Amino acid sequence: MTYYSQLLLYYFLHSAGTILEEPEQEYSGLSEETEATELSGFVKEASAGGLVPPPPHEVIRITRGYRIYYGGNELKLRPMSKAVMLLFLRHPEGIALKDIGDHREELTRLYSGVARTDNPVRIEKSIGRVLDIFSNELNVNLSRVNAALSALENEGRYHMKGRAGEPRALKFSRVIVIWE
Repeated sequence: MTYYSQLLLYYFLHSAGTILEEPEQEYSGLSEETEATELSGFVKEASAGGLVPPPPHEVIRITRGYRIYYGGNELKLRPMSKAVMLLFLRHPEGIALKDIGDHREELTRLYSGVARTDNPVRIEKSIGRVLDIFSNELNVNLSRVNAALSALENEGRYHMKGRAGEPRALKFSRVIVIWE
């Protein structure tokens, strides 16, 4: 069943009796234009409110091995950039860059899952460089995340956003994020 046929089915099942309930019921009360307008409004409301799943081409899927897919394409990132993106995906409220050190354990766990090494000393050294507030490493990794998202999606909807001093976040509905 396609995404749009799922939407139609959901609409007809939840329309509170305004659609024909009996096959022999008179249809002359509603015009096709009115039905189309109501359906269009319902689709917008249901999609925005998370009542129905997003279309498959707009889903961000994260596998158990921390591979990230947008639609059918894999998001190619360096391990630290991927770990930073996963951290921000887990915090929809955002994280102020000055407070990133508060998330050291979580970032270490995510980076350990995607790093090309299992050497704890090297992992800790890499995490230390990213969390160093006098280093530019965190900004470099955030830029890499934005560049990778831009390569997959050109509307700019999924970029890391935030003003100086305020929390940075990936500003999109978490309904589209599927953790396997």
